Amino acid sequence: MSKRHILSTLIVGICAISVNAQTESTLYFMNSLPQVVEANPAIMPKYKLSIGLPGISSFGGVYSNNGFSYNDLVTKNDGVSTIDLSNWTKGLADKNYISLTGFTDLLRVGIRINPKLYVMLSSTVKGYNRTMIPKDLASVLVDGTAPIVGSYSNTSPQQESIAFLSTNVGAAYKLNDKLTIGGRIKYLNGLVNITTQSSSLILQVDDNYQFTATGDALVRSSGVANLNKSGYDARVGDYLKNSGWGLDIGATYQFMEKLTLGASLTDFGYVKWKNNTVEYRMDPAKARYVFSGFDVNKLLDKTGSNYLDQQLDSIKSKFEMKESAIGSYTTMLPGKLYLSGNYELMKNLSVGALFFTEKFRDRTTSGLTANVNKHFGKWVSASLSYTVSNRSYNNIGAGVSFNLAPMQLYIVGDNLLRAPASLIANQNLNSFVNSSQLLSVRAGLNIVLGWEKGATAQTKVEDDSHNPREKKTTAKVKTTYGRSPQKKSTNSKRKKPVRRR
Repeated sequence: MSKRHILSTLIVGICAISVNAQTESTLYFMNSLPQVVEANPAIMPKYKLSIGLPGISSFGGVYSNNGFSYNDLVTKNDGVSTIDLSNWTKGLADKNYISLTGFTDLLRVGIRINPKLYVMLSSTVKGYNRTMIPKDLASVLVDGTAPIVGSYSNTSPQQESIAFLSTNVGAAYKLNDKLTIGGRIKYLNGLVNITTQSSSLILQVDDNYQFTATGDALVRSSGVANLNKSGYDARVGDYLKNSGWGLDIGATYQFMEKLTLGASLTDFGYVKWKNNTVEYRMDPAKARYVFSGFDVNKLLDKTGSNYLDQQLDSIKSKFEMKESAIGSYTTMLPGKLYLSGNYELMKNLSVGALFFTEKFRDRTTSGLTANVNKHFGKWVSASLSYTVSNRSYNNIGAGVSFNLAPMQLYIVGDNLLRAPASLIANQNLNSFVNSSQLLSVRAGLNIVLGWEKGATAQTKVEDDSHNPREKKTTAKVKTTYGRSPQKKSTNSKRKKPVRRR
């Protein structure tokens, strides 16, 4: 199978996968930044030495919503905006995930030891929150139970939250002219966690409009329950008891003269939670409520308000989440996979494509990015990208770094370029905010030294012992006009051998 056929098959396979991931895809192509190793530890940044100071070298976040944007909630007629909830529920996905990630560097150091070896050390605080809203829940709240008469729906939302400190040590090594490998080991200190182990809330309506609700849920948390208690004195040491390990691995391979392929797996790891671990459980044997309607006579009675309170208290007691202390438990990190191709059109100008996917608990999501990257000498580096993700197709990203050594100022993000375009066109950000389902931004200030131009050209050694020169001759060659030249004898006359008697 030819290389071209392998590439086309890979691209077709990638395009067939759904696109709903939450990653920083434009960052992947910004190799002027030390932070590029967050996406692939095998990519060697352009600078030989980089230092990131606490809080200012890298900070930002990612917003992701695969279900809807503000424009799906609002319709405009003759310039008048009105909320249209029915239209909103029709366009929802079966499971709508709203995710938010935040991060900041506490320390970052990168050193190119020699042309083949780059080492890195960093410490980062990260937080990840994901809420799942089922379409059935939104439909019941907006349209009532009439659409599910004779059927049922699962209306249970889910919540995942995790915050942790990651201390990382890694290296990238160039094995040969084509292959570079890289990896980072991460020591993780979990800070707080909320994770939904399981949940369901089944609503069923029969043909007589009798309403039945059954529930089941299990939620675990660490470092959260004590915060609600008065007089609790939070100590940092308690929140560092939770520990775990993570791993980033990656590789780049020069497939052809100007084409480089890359692959990486990041945030593959876990945290074991030990501090203030609490479980919230709903008893499925008890969590069942049948509603056939209200007693009109009791509602119209003077004690009608008491009657309603009794009904609400009954529902509350059946679906109550009981809190209890538990032992340690383990959660995985949101792992990410990147597959890339980068083609150098000319010196300092390249185009690239990236497939990325994220795995977190029971959900795997993916996305695609196309990118153009340009280095304007060593002073300015810029990227322009287009991303398909979260069922949205208007995500134009950008990145720029001003490399004024020893300082480097940068900003990079996905769906970032539409913000200034909205300001220029409308003098506000409304059109950008109202139509966005994805936004990532990372900015900061690095200390950098030693711009790496690339492979050092080999110089010819003029020393005769390493590069002997050919001896020049001034002898003239007589033209023979097709005849073979006669070999010149070294001795014109040969001496006859002397015969001894």
